[in-house]
Amino acid sequence: MAEVASLSVEQALETVLARFAPLEAEEVPLTAALGRVLAEDVIAGEDLPPFDHAAMDGYAVRGEEVAAARREAPVRLRVAGEIAAGAAAALELQPGTAMRIMTGAPLPLGADTVVPLEQTDAGETEMAARASWVRVFAPIPLGQNIRRAGEDVRRGERVLERGIPLRPAEVGLLASLGRPHVLVGCRPRVAILPTGDELVEPDRPLSPGQIRSSNAYALYAQVRQCGGEPLPLPIARDRFRDIAARIDRALARQADLLITTGGVSTGEYDLVKKVLD
Repeated sequence: MAEVASLSVEQALETVLARFAPLEAEEVPLTAALGRVLAEDVIAGEDLPPFDHAAMDGYAVRGEEVAAARREAPVRLRVAGEIAAGAAAALELQPGTAMRIMTGAPLPLGADTVVPLEQTDAGETEMAARASWVRVFAPIPLGQNIRRAGEDVRRGERVLERGIPLRPAEVGLLASLGRPHVLVGCRPRVAILPTGDELVEPDRPLSPGQIRSSNAYALYAQVRQCGGEPLPLPIARDRFRDIAARIDRALARQADLLITTGGVSTGEYDLVKKVLD
């Protein structure tokens, strides 16, 4: 009898994976992208943030005008208006004035610093918040409390690389870049074929000599966990025609991969290898 060469697990895995190739790509909406594998490099088509805006509620000011502000010697500025998040940055800040500004609101022309509400008398009383003047109690460094355009992402920058799995953070980034759809690799369709006269489904009573089919369900779960689409097949009995019919069924369902369990030893009823040959 000829000696059968043995393979290590690593050698066997290498042999199997050498026959694999990436599947085609498909476009899916972002709501279906979680866990999928990115099939394209993503290049930012715009800056993030797209404009300079306030990082907190407060007052947009000229930084040099509040550089000397102290609790005992506050700087008093006239409130020239209010800018809410979502408003257009059409206002221009004049010297000696401040504009009340909300988190996320665009910075008015002429402003270079945002004084937090808590560092002004508008943070002390509701009446002061409606006043036409505001007092600043602390020096705020120039440029403080502002998020600059392109601070997170620059237009033309590669932000995501092909081949990465899409997590919630990547899905959110794609949405912020105006990408309602994304190109991902197709999910592999994996047919799972349990074989053996001794197997019965979990909901069936056991007869003497029988066991329940558990490996097929564990494989089903593993395929789902890895992002594939499992295609369970009925148990094939230890008969050549039965196993062949099940494999033909897997091919008819256009499976990308077939996993069989059992029937691969050297016994008289171990027929899987013979059928595959």
